[in-house]
Amino acid sequence: MENKCENLSLYIIDELSEHERAQFEHHLKTCIHCQKEIHSLKETWEMLSFDFEEKDVPASLKDEVMDFIFQEQEAEAVVKTCDEEPKRHDIKLFFAKQFSPLSAGIAAVLLIGAIGLLWSNLQLRNNIAALENKVGSTTTTEIVRTFHLSGQNTALSANGNAYLVKEGSSTVLVIELNNMPDTKNEEVYQVWLLKNGKRQSAGTLKPDSSGSGLITYRLPKNHSFDDIGITLEPNPNNTQPQGQKVMGTT
Repeated sequence: MENKCENLSLYIIDELSEHERAQFEHHLKTCIHCQKEIHSLKETWEMLSFDFEEKDVPASLKDEVMDFIFQEQEAEAVVKTCDEEPKRHDIKLFFAKQFSPLSAGIAAVLLIGAIGLLWSNLQLRNNIAALENKVGSTTTTEIVRTFHLSGQNTALSANGNAYLVKEGSSTVLVIELNNMPDTKNEEVYQVWLLKNGKRQSAGTLKPDSSGSGLITYRLPKNHSFDDIGITLEPNPNNTQPQGQKVMGTT
């Protein structure tokens, strides 16, 4: 006949099937041993939930608890140092008095889980404090250079401005455009940064129904440019211009 008491630990951690759980609950009604085990575990969990104080967790605590769970009874005869013996003996004595071997093992796992949760909460609290300090710090924002953009060819009536903005140690290029002709299908306006005959893409945009557009680009560290050009490209994200230039710095 199956020993239903063996399913106690699986019942507690909710790993039984519906049929097995129903059978065990029927067994639980008449088994004094299982009733005492579950009662002891509930008291332990309530003690951990309401009487747990935030203190520094000794690095050796987890090892001490796990040693107790898996150590054979004969291990008590092993010689220990004078400093370690009282501490380990107190832990073993507490679990031995309060619980059977099965419930003591489960209670120890719950204790380790509670310690881990506390440690995670402390780490999260420290991370939040660091972010708050970072957000609260003063960052200077300054426009270090302004470019005027004028339209040409098919965008003759277009105009715009570009601002080189310094934000702490970062540099951001902000470009606003006005009166831009509408694009068709996959067409986009692509921004190019020019220096010594070389071009680097700074992104693409499509103007809204009123012909206005805005684009921002964070410059790589130590990158500089002399002029800005804008082309009308048949497809987005080209590495080199393929379409007609419609706007540039003056």
